[in-house]
Amino acid sequence: MKSNAAANALVCLALLAVSACSSSSRVPNRDAGVTIAGIDGRVTLIRPGQDTNAAYSQGLDLKNQGNCPAAILKLRPVANAGPGYENAQTALGTCLLNIGAKNGELSADYLDGLTWLRRAADAGWPEAQGALATAHAFGPTAIRNGEEAAYWFALYQTNPNKSRVGFTPMAAADVDAVDKALTPAQKTAGEVRAAQWQRQVWLPPIQQPPAGPGAERELGGSGGFGGREQRRQAFPAASP
Repeated sequence: MKSNAAANALVCLALLAVSACSSSSRVPNRDAGVTIAGIDGRVTLIRPGQDTNAAYSQGLDLKNQGNCPAAILKLRPVANAGPGYENAQTALGTCLLNIGAKNGELSADYLDGLTWLRRAADAGWPEAQGALATAHAFGPTAIRNGEEAAYWFALYQTNPNKSRVGFTPMAAADVDAVDKALTPAQKTAGEVRAAQWQRQVWLPPIQQPPAGPGAERELGGSGGFGGREQRRQAFPAASP
Protein backbone atom coordinates (compact mmCIF):
# COMPACT_ATOMS: atom_id res chain seq x y z
CA MET A 1 0.00 0.00 0.00
CA LYS A 2 2.78 2.41 0.95
CA SER A 3 4.66 1.71 -2.29
CA ASN A 4 1.51 2.38 -4.34
CA ALA A 5 0.92 5.66 -2.53
CA ALA A 6 4.50 6.73 -3.13
CA ALA A 7 4.23 5.88 -6.82
CA ASN A 8 0.99 7.85 -7.17
CA ALA A 9 2.60 10.82 -5.47
CA LEU A 10 5.51 10.73 -7.91
CA VAL A 11 3.12 10.59 -10.88
CA CYS A 12 1.19 13.60 -9.58
CA LEU A 13 4.39 15.60 -9.10
CA ALA A 14 5.50 14.75 -12.64
CA LEU A 15 2.16 15.84 -14.08
CA LEU A 16 2.28 19.13 -12.16
CA ALA A 17 5.79 19.82 -13.47
CA VAL A 18 4.75 19.17 -17.07
CA SER A 19 1.70 21.40 -16.65
CA ALA A 20 3.78 24.23 -15.22
CA CYS A 21 6.33 24.05 -18.04
CA SER A 22 3.62 23.94 -20.66
CA SER A 23 1.69 26.90 -19.25
CA SER A 24 4.81 29.03 -18.88
CA SER A 25 5.70 28.54 -22.54
CA ARG A 26 2.34 29.86 -23.77
CA VAL A 27 1.75 33.52 -24.56
CA PRO A 28 -0.74 35.00 -22.04
CA ASN A 29 -4.16 35.57 -23.57
CA ARG A 30 -4.00 39.30 -22.93
CA ASP A 31 -0.82 39.55 -25.03
CA ALA A 32 -1.87 37.32 -27.93
CA GLY A 33 -3.59 38.44 -31.10
CA VAL A 34 -6.84 36.68 -31.93
CA THR A 35 -7.69 35.74 -35.50
CA ILE A 36 -10.32 33.61 -37.22
CA ALA A 37 -10.26 31.86 -40.57
CA GLY A 38 -12.81 33.31 -42.95
CA ILE A 39 -13.99 32.81 -46.52
CA ASP A 40 -11.39 31.50 -48.99
CA GLY A 41 -8.85 31.04 -46.21
CA ARG A 42 -8.81 34.74 -45.33
CA VAL A 43 -7.51 35.46 -41.86
CA THR A 44 -9.40 38.19 -40.01
CA LEU A 45 -7.86 39.99 -37.05
CA ILE A 46 -10.37 40.07 -34.19
CA ARG A 47 -8.14 41.44 -31.44
CA PRO A 48 -4.58 42.65 -31.90
CA GLY A 49 -1.77 41.43 -29.74
CA GLN A 50 0.39 43.59 -27.56
CA ASP A 51 2.98 44.12 -30.32
CA THR A 52 0.37 45.58 -32.70
CA ASN A 53 -0.95 47.97 -30.07
CA ALA A 54 2.58 49.04 -29.18
CA ALA A 55 3.52 49.63 -32.82
CA TYR A 56 0.35 51.66 -33.35
CA SER A 57 1.04 53.88 -30.34
CA GLN A 58 4.72 54.30 -31.22
CA GLY A 59 3.87 55.11 -34.84
CA LEU A 60 1.45 57.86 -33.87
CA ASP A 61 3.97 59.31 -31.42
CA LEU A 62 6.68 59.36 -34.10
CA LYS A 63 4.31 61.00 -36.59
CA ASN A 64 3.35 63.69 -34.07
CA GLN A 65 7.06 64.32 -33.46
CA GLY A 66 7.54 64.90 -37.20
CA ASN A 67 9.54 61.70 -37.73
CA CYS A 68 7.51 60.27 -40.59
CA PRO A 69 10.19 57.88 -41.96
CA ALA A 70 10.29 56.04 -38.63
CA ALA A 71 6.52 56.33 -38.17
CA ILE A 72 5.86 54.64 -41.52
CA LEU A 73 7.82 51.56 -40.46
CA LYS A 74 5.61 51.21 -37.37
CA LEU A 75 2.28 52.15 -38.94
CA ARG A 76 2.33 50.12 -42.15
CA PRO A 77 1.94 46.66 -40.54
CA VAL A 78 -0.85 48.03 -38.34
CA ALA A 79 -2.65 49.65 -41.28
CA ASN A 80 -2.44 46.30 -43.08
CA ALA A 81 -4.62 44.78 -40.35
CA GLY A 82 -7.61 46.27 -42.18
CA PRO A 83 -10.99 47.18 -40.64
CA GLY A 84 -10.73 48.93 -37.29
CA TYR A 85 -7.35 50.46 -38.08
CA GLU A 86 -8.49 53.40 -40.22
CA ASN A 87 -6.69 55.79 -37.88
CA ALA A 88 -3.40 53.99 -38.58
CA GLN A 89 -4.20 54.02 -42.31
CA THR A 90 -4.85 57.77 -42.17
CA ALA A 91 -1.67 58.46 -40.22
CA LEU A 92 0.34 56.30 -42.63
CA GLY A 93 -1.20 58.01 -45.65
CA THR A 94 -0.54 61.47 -44.24
CA CYS A 95 3.11 60.64 -43.55
CA LEU A 96 3.58 59.25 -47.05
CA LEU A 97 2.09 62.42 -48.51
CA ASN A 98 4.42 64.56 -46.42
CA ILE A 99 7.45 62.60 -47.58
CA GLY A 100 6.30 62.36 -51.21
CA ALA A 101 5.32 66.00 -51.68
CA LYS A 102 8.72 67.23 -52.81
CA ASN A 103 9.11 69.87 -55.51
CA GLY A 104 5.42 69.56 -56.33
CA GLU A 105 5.98 66.27 -58.18
CA LEU A 106 3.79 63.18 -57.98
CA SER A 107 6.05 60.56 -56.39
CA ALA A 108 5.49 56.89 -55.63
CA ASP A 109 5.28 57.71 -51.93
CA TYR A 110 2.61 60.31 -52.59
CA LEU A 111 0.54 57.85 -54.62
CA ASP A 112 0.94 55.24 -51.89
CA GLY A 113 -0.26 57.81 -49.37
CA LEU A 114 -3.33 58.57 -51.47
CA THR A 115 -4.13 54.85 -51.60
CA TRP A 116 -4.08 54.52 -47.81
CA LEU A 117 -6.10 57.68 -47.31
CA ARG A 118 -8.66 56.44 -49.81
CA ARG A 119 -9.02 53.14 -47.94
CA ALA A 120 -9.70 54.94 -44.67
CA ALA A 121 -11.94 57.55 -46.33
CA ASP A 122 -14.03 54.90 -48.07
CA ALA A 123 -14.58 53.32 -44.65
CA GLY A 124 -15.96 56.63 -43.37
CA TRP A 125 -12.94 58.07 -41.55
CA PRO A 126 -13.43 61.88 -41.61
CA GLU A 127 -9.76 62.77 -41.10
CA ALA A 128 -8.89 60.83 -44.25
CA GLN A 129 -11.70 62.51 -46.19
CA GLY A 130 -10.44 65.92 -45.16
CA ALA A 131 -6.87 65.00 -46.11
CA LEU A 132 -8.01 63.85 -49.57
CA ALA A 133 -9.95 67.09 -50.08
CA THR A 134 -6.80 69.07 -49.30
CA ALA A 135 -4.60 66.86 -51.49
CA HIS A 136 -6.88 67.18 -54.54
CA ALA A 137 -7.23 70.92 -54.00
CA PHE A 138 -3.57 71.82 -53.41
CA GLY A 139 -1.45 68.72 -54.09
CA PRO A 140 0.78 67.98 -57.10
CA THR A 141 -0.62 69.27 -60.39
CA ALA A 142 -1.23 65.75 -61.70
CA ILE A 143 -3.84 65.02 -59.01
CA ARG A 144 -5.40 68.46 -58.57
CA ASN A 145 -9.08 68.10 -59.28
CA GLY A 146 -11.72 70.52 -58.02
CA GLU A 147 -14.56 68.05 -58.40
CA GLU A 148 -12.71 65.34 -56.48
CA ALA A 149 -11.73 67.82 -53.79
CA ALA A 150 -15.34 68.97 -53.51
CA TYR A 151 -16.57 65.39 -53.18
CA TRP A 152 -14.28 64.55 -50.27
CA PHE A 153 -14.85 67.97 -48.71
CA ALA A 154 -18.63 67.43 -48.77
CA LEU A 155 -18.19 64.02 -47.16
CA TYR A 156 -15.97 65.50 -44.48
CA GLN A 157 -18.36 68.35 -43.75
CA THR A 158 -21.39 66.08 -43.29
CA ASN A 159 -19.66 63.10 -41.65
CA PRO A 160 -21.38 62.19 -38.35
CA ASN A 161 -18.23 60.36 -37.23
CA LYS A 162 -16.73 63.74 -36.41
CA SER A 163 -18.58 63.44 -33.11
CA ARG A 164 -16.55 60.41 -32.04
CA VAL A 165 -14.13 60.61 -29.14
CA GLY A 166 -10.62 61.34 -30.39
CA PHE A 167 -11.66 62.97 -33.66
CA THR A 168 -9.02 65.40 -34.97
CA PRO A 169 -10.64 68.17 -37.04
CA MET A 170 -9.06 69.91 -40.00
CA ALA A 171 -7.42 73.17 -39.05
CA ALA A 172 -9.84 76.07 -39.52
CA ALA A 173 -7.42 77.70 -41.96
CA ASP A 174 -7.34 74.51 -44.08
CA VAL A 175 -11.13 74.26 -44.13
CA ASP A 176 -11.36 77.88 -45.22
CA ALA A 177 -8.68 77.41 -47.90
CA VAL A 178 -10.38 74.37 -49.45
CA ASP A 179 -13.77 76.08 -49.33
CA LYS A 180 -12.42 79.15 -51.15
CA ALA A 181 -10.58 77.00 -53.74
CA LEU A 182 -13.83 75.39 -54.93
CA THR A 183 -16.33 76.95 -57.29
CA PRO A 184 -20.06 76.89 -56.51
CA ALA A 185 -20.58 74.41 -59.37
CA GLN A 186 -17.88 72.11 -58.00
CA LYS A 187 -19.40 72.25 -54.52
CA THR A 188 -22.84 71.38 -55.86
CA ALA A 189 -21.47 68.45 -57.88
CA GLY A 190 -19.51 67.24 -54.86
CA GLU A 191 -22.59 67.33 -52.66
CA VAL A 192 -24.58 65.33 -55.22
CA ARG A 193 -21.87 62.66 -55.34
CA ALA A 194 -21.54 62.62 -51.56
CA ALA A 195 -25.26 61.96 -51.21
CA GLN A 196 -24.73 58.66 -53.06
CA TRP A 197 -21.80 57.60 -50.89
CA GLN A 198 -21.65 54.05 -49.55
CA ARG A 199 -19.25 52.80 -46.94
CA GLN A 200 -16.62 50.43 -48.34
CA VAL A 201 -14.23 48.60 -46.04
CA TRP A 202 -10.86 47.55 -47.39
CA LEU A 203 -9.96 43.95 -46.53
CA PRO A 204 -6.36 42.74 -46.44
CA PRO A 205 -5.47 40.28 -49.22
CA ILE A 206 -5.77 36.57 -48.55
CA GLN A 207 -2.93 35.09 -46.56
CA GLN A 208 -0.97 32.51 -48.53
CA PRO A 209 -0.37 29.10 -46.92
CA PRO A 210 3.22 28.15 -46.04
CA ALA A 211 5.28 26.55 -48.82
CA GLY A 212 6.16 23.60 -46.60
CA PRO A 213 6.82 22.43 -43.06
CA GLY A 214 8.40 25.20 -41.02
CA ALA A 215 8.13 27.71 -43.84
CA GLU A 216 7.78 31.32 -42.77
CA ARG A 217 4.91 33.48 -43.98
CA GLU A 218 5.98 36.62 -45.75
CA LEU A 219 4.12 39.90 -45.57
CA GLY A 220 3.32 41.54 -48.89
CA GLY A 221 3.86 45.20 -49.73
CA SER A 222 1.35 47.94 -48.97
CA GLY A 223 -1.48 45.53 -49.72
CA GLY A 224 -0.95 43.15 -46.81
CA PHE A 225 -0.49 39.40 -46.59
CA GLY A 226 0.87 37.55 -49.57
CA GLY A 227 0.52 40.39 -52.08
CA ARG A 228 -2.83 39.10 -53.33
CA GLU A 229 -5.22 41.63 -54.83
CA GLN A 230 -7.32 43.36 -52.18
CA ARG A 231 -11.08 43.35 -52.14
CA ARG A 232 -13.56 45.76 -50.60
CA GLN A 233 -16.74 44.90 -48.78
CA ALA A 234 -19.56 47.26 -49.68
CA PHE A 235 -22.26 48.06 -47.14
CA PRO A 236 -25.78 49.48 -47.60
CA ALA A 237 -26.07 53.21 -48.12
CA ALA A 238 -25.63 55.24 -44.99
CA SER A 239 -24.65 58.71 -43.98
CA PRO A 240 -20.92 59.34 -44.35
